[in-house]
Amino acid sequence: MTIKTHVFPNGLKYIHQSLGQNLPITTIFIFIRFGSIHETENCHKGIAHFIEHMCFKGTKTHPTTMDLVSHFDETGAFLNAETAKQYTCYKVRCQNQYVESFIRLLSDMIFHSAFKPSDMAIEKHVVLEENIRAADHPASFIEESLYRILYAGTPYKDPIDSITYHTPDSIQFKELPLLYKKFYQPAYMGISTISSLSSSTIERYIKQSSFMTKPALPILDLSLEYIPKMYSEPQFTVIYKKGTIATHISLAFRVCMYGHKDMYALNLLKSILGGYMSSRLFILLREKHGLTYSSSCHTKYHSSSGHLEIYTLCDHTKVLKNKGKPGVLPILIELLNDLIQKGITQKEFVHSKGHFQGQHLLHREVDENLCIYNGIEYILYDKTDIVPYESIYETYYAGVTKDQLNEVIRQYIRPENMSICLVGEHAPSLKSIQKTVAEFRGI
Repeated sequence: MTIKTHVFPNGLKYIHQSLGQNLPITTIFIFIRFGSIHETENCHKGIAHFIEHMCFKGTKTHPTTMDLVSHFDETGAFLNAETAKQYTCYKVRCQNQYVESFIRLLSDMIFHSAFKPSDMAIEKHVVLEENIRAADHPASFIEESLYRILYAGTPYKDPIDSITYHTPDSIQFKELPLLYKKFYQPAYMGISTISSLSSSTIERYIKQSSFMTKPALPILDLSLEYIPKMYSEPQFTVIYKKGTIATHISLAFRVCMYGHKDMYALNLLKSILGGYMSSRLFILLREKHGLTYSSSCHTKYHSSSGHLEIYTLCDHTKVLKNKGKPGVLPILIELLNDLIQKGITQKEFVHSKGHFQGQHLLHREVDENLCIYNGIEYILYDKTDIVPYESIYETYYAGVTKDQLNEVIRQYIRPENMSICLVGEHAPSLKSIQKTVAEFRGI
C-alpha cells in the first residue's frame, strides 16, 4: 500500500495511499489547520465550529444546502465534518466514479461558502441544539473539566463548543467571513485520500478544482507550542447534575505530547488498564466486585501535552463503599498504588502487545483510520518520513519493553499530574472524595 505525498505551488498538501483491495471506493479527508485553539481573544469562542456548519449552507453555484448535499445523497456517499482542537476536517467516502465531481463540490464548499445572514441566523440555533444534546451527557462535563485542569494555561483548556458560547449576541456575523478567509486558505490545508484510483488521477482532479485557489492573505505560523500549568497536588471537580442516576468517575493524568517516544508505552498501558475483558478495570470492578458494567481507559495526545484517563460509572451508593467494603473510587486508588509499587506483570505485558497488534490489524481494514492517520502525520504535524499505518506495530510497539512500561507509570501516574472529576445527582461530597484520593501515594 504505497504512500505518495505532494505539495502544490499554493501550499496545499496532498497525501495518497493506495487501497489494498481492488474495491472501487475512495475515502477523502480535507484537513484545515483551524480549530478551537486558533480562536484568539479577538474572536468569539466556538467560531471554528460555526464556520464548519456554514460550509454546508450553500455557495454561488450551489445556493442551498440541498444543492450541495443531494449530489452526495443520491449516490449513497458518506459526507460529514468535525471540528477538533487543532483542525477542522471534511470527510467523504464514495464510489470512484464520483471522486472527480465530489472534489469539485468539496472545493466549492470550502472556498466559496456564501455566509448569507439568513442562513447564519438559522444555523446558530442548530449549533446551539447540538450543544444542548452534548450537555445531556455527563461525559461532556467530565471532558470539559479534564481539559480545563490538565491543559490550563493553553488554548486547549477551552471546549471546542459549548452552550455557554451561545448567548443571544454571542456570534458576531461580520467576523465570520473574515476568519473564514483568513484560515480557509490552501497553505493551511491538506487532502488525505485512500483509494484504488491512482495518486496521479486524484491529483489531476484536484488541479481542476477550486483547491488551486491562490492564498488570499499572508500566511501565519500555526506551529505553536504551549506549556500547561503545573500543579503540586491532585485537582478535584464534583458536578451535581440532576436526573443522573449513576455517578460518573474520571481519574486522568497529564502525559506526553503527540509523537513523543513515551506515547507508545502509554498506549500499551491503556490496554492493560481498560482495553479488553481481562484488563485490570474489568477484572477488579466487574468480575471480582460486581460494581460496574462498563469501564475503560483512554489516551489523547495534542501538540502541547496529552492525557491518560480512567473512566467508569456506577450506582451512587457504590462510589465510596459497597456494603461495608471499599467502593469503586477506593478500589481505583488501590489499583494505582499497586501499579506504581509493583508495576505490570509479564502476563499483562504480553497480553497488551498481542491485543494491540491484533486490534491494529483489524483497524487497518477501515479506510477512515488510515486516512486520518496519514492526514494528522503529514498535514497537521508536517512529518515527511511517515511510517505506514500497517507498519506502526513493528516500528513503534514491538520494541517496547516491560521496563519502559513501568518507567512511564512512575513518570506520569503521579499526584501532581492528576485530575479527578465526578458527575452525578448524588455524587459524594468533595471532602469525602479528597479523603479517599489522599490514599494515592504516587512516588
